[in-house]
Amino acid sequence: MNIREARAADAQGIQDLYAHVMQYHFPMDEMKKMIEVVYADRNNYVFIAEEDKTVIGVIEVVIKYSIHKKSYLIINTLAVSCDHQNKGTGTQLLRYAEAFAKARQLGSISVGSQVKRVQAHHFYQKNGFELIKEHKIFEKML
Repeated sequence: MNIREARAADAQGIQDLYAHVMQYHFPMDEMKKMIEVVYADRNNYVFIAEEDKTVIGVIEVVIKYSIHKKSYLIINTLAVSCDHQNKGTGTQLLRYAEAFAKARQLGSISVGSQVKRVQAHHFYQKNGFELIKEHKIFEKML
């Protein structure tokens, strides 16, 4: 398995993974464009795990600068193909993100998870994350 930063050419593999694992559906042309936007932004990153040139995992992260605490890394999305779950792929993506954060001298890594995703909660706790609070997220569409 190889982990690297995603590029527009990876969009189809990422889109397939998101559709199967998370039921995310985003137009291919928009995904390609956004991967390149993220690639150019040095605070946002998309890393993929690939095996035999097939995307088997994705982690989206953003560096968050704050005036009230040490800057930190937020995991926006972590997805692993069904065939590769429980085989260490997600853990390796987390370790990659952790090494990435340490290299940038960030203070912590934060991840949100829906209340109903109990299996994901166990996964994060097994990987050293602690539950620090529960909250609701509100959104206003523009």
